[in-house]
Amino acid sequence: MNRHSIAEFARPVRAMGLGIVASLLLASNAAFAADSTGYTTVDGTLIYYAIVPAEVVRAFPRGTAEAEMHGGVPDGRHVHHLQVAAINAETNERITDAQVTASIAELGLSPQKIELEPFLIDDVLTYGGYFEFSKLATYSIDIQIERPGAAAATPARFDYRHH
Repeated sequence: MNRHSIAEFARPVRAMGLGIVASLLLASNAAFAADSTGYTTVDGTLIYYAIVPAEVVRAFPRGTAEAEMHGGVPDGRHVHHLQVAAINAETNERITDAQVTASIAELGLSPQKIELEPFLIDDVLTYGGYFEFSKLATYSIDIQIERPGAAAATPARFDYRHH
């Protein structure tokens, strides 16, 4: 697995089709954005992620795609939206036929696991879901991308320091 810096992440953001992430990260402060986005390449798949506080998503007007995705923003003070994009590294094409799951755990504790739901922002498919980060701690984010006909899921792990 290849890990990349946030500076490298900024270069291919266009390929991710980040409509919501760009909006959300611009609305949040730069220090948060630097710690809450990243990407890696695993088995020919570019895997991007972004974590955005639910407060930022709640700022979108009711009825917009952002406000309504995944059934709406859950209540809670520590809720965040995890967004994952998967792209074929050879062709630069978005992977749209995957089942994507994420497990998030504070180091040493049991994970929260959910299936990330596909959603469209600016006609670009991305996967996402809401998680709770209740402590100022380091969390591991394990992403599994399963594709029809693939022998195995494509895994990725990111460390996220919640602050």
